[in-house]
Amino acid sequence: MNLRFKVFAAFVAFIVVPLFVLGVITFSVSQHIIEKNFNEQSEFTLKAVGRNITYMLKEANYFSDVNLLQQDIQNSLTDKYELDLYEVTEYTRQLQRTFLAYPPVYSAALYNFRGAGYADGKIGYRIIPYAQLTAHPLYPEIRRLNGLSKWLGPYEYPELTGGGPLFTQIRIVNDKYSLDNKGILIQQLQFQELDKIFNFFGTGARKDIRFMIVGRDGVVMVDNKKELDGKPMAQQLERPIEPGSEYASSKMRFGGVESVVSVHHLELRDLGSMDWTLVSVTPWDVLSGTTVLVLKWVAAITVLCLICALLFNLLFVNRIIRFILRVVHSMKRVEIGDLGIRVQAGGRDETAVLARGFNSLVERIRTLLDEVKREQERKNKAELMLLQAQIKPHFIFNTLESINALAVQNEGRKVSQLVHRLGTMLRISFNQREEIPIELEIEHLRNYLHIQKYRFEDLFDYEIDVPETVRMYSILKLTLQPLVENSIQHGFGGLERRGVLRIRAVERDDAIAFYVEDNGIGIPHRTLAKFRYKGTDAGRDAPYRDDYAEAAAEGIWNQPASPEALSAESALPERIGLGLLNVADRIRIQYGTRYGMFICSTQGEGTVIQVVIPKYEAR
Repeated sequence: MNLRFKVFAAFVAFIVVPLFVLGVITFSVSQHIIEKNFNEQSEFTLKAVGRNITYMLKEANYFSDVNLLQQDIQNSLTDKYELDLYEVTEYTRQLQRTFLAYPPVYSAALYNFRGAGYADGKIGYRIIPYAQLTAHPLYPEIRRLNGLSKWLGPYEYPELTGGGPLFTQIRIVNDKYSLDNKGILIQQLQFQELDKIFNFFGTGARKDIRFMIVGRDGVVMVDNKKELDGKPMAQQLERPIEPGSEYASSKMRFGGVESVVSVHHLELRDLGSMDWTLVSVTPWDVLSGTTVLVLKWVAAITVLCLICALLFNLLFVNRIIRFILRVVHSMKRVEIGDLGIRVQAGGRDETAVLARGFNSLVERIRTLLDEVKREQERKNKAELMLLQAQIKPHFIFNTLESINALAVQNEGRKVSQLVHRLGTMLRISFNQREEIPIELEIEHLRNYLHIQKYRFEDLFDYEIDVPETVRMYSILKLTLQPLVENSIQHGFGGLERRGVLRIRAVERDDAIAFYVEDNGIGIPHRTLAKFRYKGTDAGRDAPYRDDYAEAAAEGIWNQPASPEALSAESALPERIGLGLLNVADRIRIQYGTRYGMFICSTQGEGTVIQVVIPKYEAR
């Protein structure tokens, strides 16, 4: 995994994610604490409001009880089927002095069980007909209560209450002495006290709280904001509330606004078994208010910190990572041999010190490698000069031996020719240049063969086939002559047939291959097996096997390489002489392991020596 990605992943995992999780947890916990604390306070408030409503209804019942005990009211409920005008007028004045004297009462009506009755109230009051009342499904319950009040809230049973914002009280009137049922009282009350109660508990920071009294059918009977009176509350709720035994609260959307909706079931069984519910709705913004503002500031500061951390990661950490990646890339370049690479770093911090240290180390390695390379070149040069020094005395010794043999035979003319050719050869040999044109090498070889032909006239014949197109290229001097010398001295010795020596050259794409072929006695297999690379295994790096003879005949050579000279000439049998080993070593040192010498030989048939050198023109 890339280092930059690792650091970024660690930054996200250990900084961004924990801060995000911390923010979410903090927000959730604060919301939960606010909701919990409000639920506790809301329960207390709703119960207090519920108690005030209960007291208000009890007060209305009290005044109703007191007024019904008035003797004039008791006397007005006779068994008459109809009241005359005088009685209606008199009884109406009694209502005004008793029931209508209580401020919340909006209207009052009294009926006997014959249907005769009278009523009075404020402007616009409505009289409920006796026949309509007794035909209503609630009438049996009213009779069953036997004097206890049956309260109907605003918008409950509009056929009885008129559908206005008035509370309706219906109760049986009992005789104060015998407790016999004498008639029915119907009162409608307008409780201004409710507004005072709601305003008292909805002041201060929570002035936006909404209080409602909801009837058994889910219709809002009283809304302190006067907006939802007579409307179903379920239309405003995101989901229905299932209250518990007495109190329930939930966070939801009410009228499209996120709010806390609290429900308190009013216990009014002793006042007439009303199934009313007190509901409070508080917008969440009002509750969270300052807390949300603080959380927003905390969130803003957290985001700012994250941005700063990200900028720190991008501008500082990422700079260090890029520097480390540059160093790693430079180290890989050094591993593949590019010692010219350098790390650039500005500033005066530790990265600059590291860059200078890396550059200094690479420069030191380059210097050491250059020194090693120069030392190796000097060593190769010295080895090459030593090998050349070995060849020169060896060749001169053999040539002088031939001249000496002719001088003993008194062959003056031949001696003169041989000395001339020897002088030409020595001029080429003593040339200071290590490489000479192939043309000079061939001339040197011709002189040598001419000398040897004088010595061994009937021993062998030779042929030189070197194309003119390759003669301008370079070759190490004294490369071919030792090979030819090896064939003459070791290949034709003891041969019953006349020897044939052929020297030819083949031009390739980027190399030149020389072949020295003879039909001599060949080289034994055990001798070739000993002719191997210095410091290597015979089986792996020794290409000289008998089956190379076939490859030589077809011109196929598979492994360009050169053997290392053994420490002494006695390490190999006589068929492979010192000159042959020196040639192989010189080619290996001069041109590298791509080029070298191959020997293929079959006993009794002959030997083929291949020399492969690079192709480039002589300077």
